Amino acid sequence: MGKKHIALFASILLLSPIAGGFTAQAATLEELQQQKDALQLETNTIQSQIEEKSNSLNTLESEKSNLETKVNELQSQLDELMNRLAAQEQKLADIESKILELQAEIEALQVVIDQRTEKLNTQARYIQTDAGVTDIASMLLSSENFSDLVGKITVVSKIVTANKDIVEQQEADQQKVEDSKVAVEEEKLAAEALRQDILISKNNVVAQKAEIDVQIAQVIENYELTEAEKNGLESTRADLAAQTETISNDMAAEQARITAEAIAVAEAEAAAIAAAEAAAAETAANNLTASAAPTTTASSSYTVNSSGFIKPASGYYSSPYGYRLSPITGGYELHRGQDIAGSGAISAAQSGTVETATYHASYGYYVVINHGTINGVNVKTLYAHMQPGLMVAPGQTVSQGQQIGIMGTTGDSTGVHLHFEVQENGGLVDPLNYIGG
Repeated sequence: MGKKHIALFASILLLSPIAGGFTAQAATLEELQQQKDALQLETNTIQSQIEEKSNSLNTLESEKSNLETKVNELQSQLDELMNRLAAQEQKLADIESKILELQAEIEALQVVIDQRTEKLNTQARYIQTDAGVTDIASMLLSSENFSDLVGKITVVSKIVTANKDIVEQQEADQQKVEDSKVAVEEEKLAAEALRQDILISKNNVVAQKAEIDVQIAQVIENYELTEAEKNGLESTRADLAAQTETISNDMAAEQARITAEAIAVAEAEAAAIAAAEAAAAETAANNLTASAAPTTTASSSYTVNSSGFIKPASGYYSSPYGYRLSPITGGYELHRGQDIAGSGAISAAQSGTVETATYHASYGYYVVINHGTINGVNVKTLYAHMQPGLMVAPGQTVSQGQQIGIMGTTGDSTGVHLHFEVQENGGLVDPLNYIGG
């Protein structure tokens, strides 16, 4: 057979379905690389947000420290005011005691004043009633001589002078009582005014401390919230790293598969060429052409599994059914279905009736199809995170493989994919039981 035959078979093989697989595989690698790049971009964004949260935490820590310093300063002021208030209250107590003592002195002095008053009144009454002009004339006539008269006049003068001293002392004592009352009352009022000032200052400091306590509580709340957000971001970053690693492994596996297929194609090509050369030696050129022509088998646009269901979308299985760390909340939660990553059309996995075709905060645009009773159980399928513009409506009957929407990333989603669920009698089951691995 020669070089012409080898070139002919090489051309045929390059145009065959086996060789065409390289284009699809290259596209798959390109999609994986795009997903990896997207995850890296998202990781960088998350890292920037983590750094921002870290800066916020440092700022809040500084604010908290400054507020605590203010609280300590206010507490010192409060302690000082409490000491002043205690001293002032003691002073008021001393003044009250002093007032009581003074009151006793005033009462005793009042007794003396009253006695003097009575004595003066008695003398005044005597002069007015008993000591008339006749008594004074008699005193003058009864005097034996001038010296005796002078002596009697001197006695009268002393009595008058003594009464005058008593009156003056009486007035002085009364003034002393009044002055003491005024002085004590003024001192008491001043002490009470100072006490009120201290109480007001204390109340203001307590109010300021309460205000700062509220600010500290708010800072602590913001700190805890920011820290929780940072932890959530770090969890998301870890999940993205895990997804990136998975994609890298998938890319490596895909590259290994492509290499293995290339080797298999090369071996098949060599075997085909050898067979063609052997056949050419035994048969005519027509037989040679017939033996080299590729054999094709008609196939449908989708593969029906043993369960009777088809895979609803093209792409690779990115996240299985079961418990996992949620990329949205960061918590360990049940993943209710099977994720299929990729892009393009979404088809009904089995014929049935559309029950729901709407938008949900978590599912985004989604569809639920009721497939009726299969093997004694009611089976429903759910298709989530689709692009806007659903292609079916509730009540509509759909056939297996009929397009119902396009892959998207609406709702709680971190990338373009289909979230596919299967329910048996209302309970969740692993979708791979129906669509296979």
